[in-house]
Amino acid sequence: MNTFALQIFDDEEKLCTFYTVKWDDAKLSETDKFFLRFKEDSKLKTSLQELASFIEVVIGNEYGALPEFFKFENKTQGLPPKGKFGVGEITINYSNFPLRLYCLRISNSLVVLFNGAEKTSNSAQEGKTSMAFNEANLFAERILEALRNSEIYITSDQREFKYYDGSDEIIL
Repeated sequence: MNTFALQIFDDEEKLCTFYTVKWDDAKLSETDKFFLRFKEDSKLKTSLQELASFIEVVIGNEYGALPEFFKFENKTQGLPPKGKFGVGEITINYSNFPLRLYCLRISNSLVVLFNGAEKTSNSAQEGKTSMAFNEANLFAERILEALRNSEIYITSDQREFKYYDGSDEIIL
């Protein structure tokens, strides 16, 4: 069975810590792969920047990981949410957003970011998102199972994962 590490991706935001996953034999985390794949794509670069800003500013610093910021899909969630919605003073319209980044929302202050793809179909199981979606569900299931089996736990401030033995490196 392939193993992966659960690693901090960004813990500098004031309301939410973001984790990512990295396969044992990979050089980059799944989230890094997503951002690197689209950062030079002239068609998707602006959308990628909007998504990064949504994650960092809206979720990370202004509101936290509120459930309405996520599209719930099987065991995972997708970013950004579909459609137009308002939170506080802002209205966000992601009706035809071309990218989907999969994640696991644990709480308002803890999210695990996975990988994603360009949206080319209405269903996560079809088109270019299908492989990232299936892999994200595998990651999510293993993380949730590790929590259920008390292999790992979430710290009292709801901002970090830890092994019960106190180590910081989490391999699942």
